[in-house]
Amino acid sequence: LCVCVVTRPAFAVLSINIDRGNVDPLPIALPFGGSDFDSGKEIGRKVVELVQEDLVRSGLFRSINRRAFIQQIEGAKTLPQFASWRQVSASALLTSGISTVTDKEFETEFRLWDVYAEKQIAGKVFSTHHENWRRVAHLISDQVYHRLTGEEGYFDSRIVYVSESGPGLKRVKRLAIMDQDGENHRYLTDGKDLVLTPRFSPSLQEVIYLSYRDGIPKVFIRNVD
Repeated sequence: LCVCVVTRPAFAVLSINIDRGNVDPLPIALPFGGSDFDSGKEIGRKVVELVQEDLVRSGLFRSINRRAFIQQIEGAKTLPQFASWRQVSASALLTSGISTVTDKEFETEFRLWDVYAEKQIAGKVFSTHHENWRRVAHLISDQVYHRLTGEEGYFDSRIVYVSESGPGLKRVKRLAIMDQDGENHRYLTDGKDLVLTPRFSPSLQEVIYLSYRDGIPKVFIRNVD
């Protein structure tokens, strides 16, 4: 995954205080990403929909209904008409666009705006393979979450665990991994050997775990990239 940073310094008052038990969700507008390519528009729609799912699921954000939008966003470089977004009660606005599409790769840019301060407060460009569109969406969600809450995002993360199946006396334990939202689930072991205590390496590209092979406990390392 290649990442090119195109951030601009900006100072704004928009933020979420998450040190209280009750937090009013921040209203955010999430227009679909624009593109000059039909396939790019489809990628942009999927990316924004997943960003919306991430943010709303956190409980800290409320997505504004797109039917209420007054301004049409053509792409990431479209300058917001801030008065129009304030009129639909948006505190934050995420614009995005797909600028380059090939058979295997695409490039997307996003910009996060503070509607009331009328300033851009975050922005990046991602270039990657089509199959990585979900990870790009999670990375964008992390950037929005971090910029508006001050806390590190968790959407671009994975869970490794021991999956158990079968009857009580013949339980099969397999090492499994999935994205934090349950997608991209796969098994890392076949269940022939008992597996325990999986842990990610510091690089998050490998998993170390304990396995009883032939009744003898051994430590194994598995690449999960």
